[in-house]
Amino acid sequence: MEEKSARIGLFDSGVGGLTVLHACRRALPQATFFYYGDNARAPYGTRTEEEVTAFVAEGLEVLARHGIDAAVLACNTATAVCAEAMRKKFGFPIVGMEPAVKPAAEKFRDILVLATPRTAASVRLGELIGRFPRCNISVCALPGLAGAIEKFLTQGEGFSLAEHLPPAKPEAVVLGCTHYAFFRHEIGAYYGAPVYDGGEGTARWLKSVIGALRGEAEWSETTKTNKSLPFKWSGEPAKGAVFLGKWAQINEKVYKQTFGTGDFSL
Repeated sequence: MEEKSARIGLFDSGVGGLTVLHACRRALPQATFFYYGDNARAPYGTRTEEEVTAFVAEGLEVLARHGIDAAVLACNTATAVCAEAMRKKFGFPIVGMEPAVKPAAEKFRDILVLATPRTAASVRLGELIGRFPRCNISVCALPGLAGAIEKFLTQGEGFSLAEHLPPAKPEAVVLGCTHYAFFRHEIGAYYGAPVYDGGEGTARWLKSVIGALRGEAEWSETTKTNKSLPFKWSGEPAKGAVFLGKWAQINEKVYKQTFGTGDFSL
């Protein structure tokens, strides 16, 4: 009997999570991914915690209706604000985004973290940075960059990246917003420093969660109460990426233009 494939939902405020989708599809090529972007209300980084929590709950409800086995909050702001609340609310494992501070801190001491205002001010990011006291880690809140990237990719509205970036000379840069990852090479060139983002780490963590659901591995923290959940899908899913919502076509278009066409769209 052919092994059942996982059905995984990815939620983001807009197109930023498409960078995470790409990493997750490489890690789990046999899975079917459902992508829901709340593009009309992006970005989340300057919204209140109450707004973000309500929007994320709505998005996960949409994904839940598609019988997903696990979800990814492909948004640093959403993770920082309400990941724990969402894990209590929904019955499937939820993987969040963490800025890649750890891999940067393992190699460098002077680190610049670029993030949305909500992520920059979050307790979650502060606790993460506090794990690396030997490093000089500065956080810069960028109120307009995520929105500028969203408009550039979905509406073709131009912007100047340099106008959004603070002057600094870090040894490494950590991207605390999935939108920024679209311009990781340009940001790296601007600072003359290596750039880290959490996409690949999130994909690896998701793979371990799916492995645990299959009984192939163990994981901790996010899914202690969900360890025995079976896969819900009883048939053979159409593998690839399914784009949901009013902005489905635009998210699909951005994904294709960024990562190539391939045979992934339904």
